[in-house]
Amino acid sequence: MASFDIVLRTQGSLHPGSEPTEFVSEYVGLIRCTDDETGVVTNVGRVAARRVHAERACDAGEWLYDVCDAHSAELRDLHALVYEPDGYDFKAPLVRRFETTGCDLLVLDYVILSPKWRGLRLGLLAARKLVDLIGGGCGFVVSEVAPLLAEGYEALRVPATWLPPLPSDEVIRDATVRLRRYYRCMGFRRLGRTPYYALPLNQVTPTAQELLGPT
Repeated sequence: MASFDIVLRTQGSLHPGSEPTEFVSEYVGLIRCTDDETGVVTNVGRVAARRVHAERACDAGEWLYDVCDAHSAELRDLHALVYEPDGYDFKAPLVRRFETTGCDLLVLDYVILSPKWRGLRLGLLAARKLVDLIGGGCGFVVSEVAPLLAEGYEALRVPATWLPPLPSDEVIRDATVRLRRYYRCMGFRRLGRTPYYALPLNQVTPTAQELLGPT
């Protein structure tokens, strides 16, 4: 038997300043497995996420577009996708569709597991725990739900065997469909025709027992 936990790491400056990127927090973490008999702990997965502190940016008089643009091209694109152009609120059609509250955005960058532990819904449990730990006060969790590329294993700091190459476009499409179906179990819904999926945090997410139950 084994038990699993998630360990997160983040950092922030104690010095006051005016850098727009101060309003984005980054989190990286490990999914760990503890052998209940021997007590041996091994790393079996990695997670990463970012939080856009829209409310804090508003209070500080920092334009939210500048915050996202200064951080990365992806956050700039996400700003255009989900936020009002000149404000701090989510776009009205999204608010109506999801009945969401709050204005902070949590971006789930990835959840990756050792192949040995796939197929057990451990990834969904890790995603849910991550949201529980750092998503309080956010309106949405947004993630680009797609298979990770094999050549990215070094940047993600995982063994190459964790990201085997996908040999054809057909295999990539099948893997994408399976992964998106997987995240819909947690409540994620697609944002238009984009590759992004959103989970509104005003709704009750499935419990761990429900995620482990039949689809």
